Amino acid sequence: MTWCRWWRRWGSVRLSPADEPELREHLPGVPLLNHLEVLPARQSRGIGTRIIAAAERTVYDLAYHRLALGVGVDNPRARKLYERLGYVDWGHGTVDTRYDIHRDDGRVDTFRETIAVLVKNL
Repeated sequence: MTWCRWWRRWGSVRLSPADEPELREHLPGVPLLNHLEVLPARQSRGIGTRIIAAAERTVYDLAYHRLALGVGVDNPRARKLYERLGYVDWGHGTVDTRYDIHRDDGRVDTFRETIAVLVKNL
């Protein structure tokens, strides 16, 4: 699901169980906001805040009362935004993730990242 043209098309709210066993164990049934990224030229304009608000409304309307997200440990600016919006550390340490991006030209890029997991009660 894409909420605006400045958000990379592979971002989404995931309602199905997470790939990472740590998330499945500690956050069963909690939707995940995945791969939120505002293009650098569009940052600091409130776009990320509006996208997060839309995600929160969507999952709340679907009868979920928590939302989780992961933020790269090397991205303190994004973490500051999430914390300003009410997200708190989940208390179970960092998680090593791996995900594939399928490009329009058929290529698949694999990314690995260590994330901090943040959660918000809606």
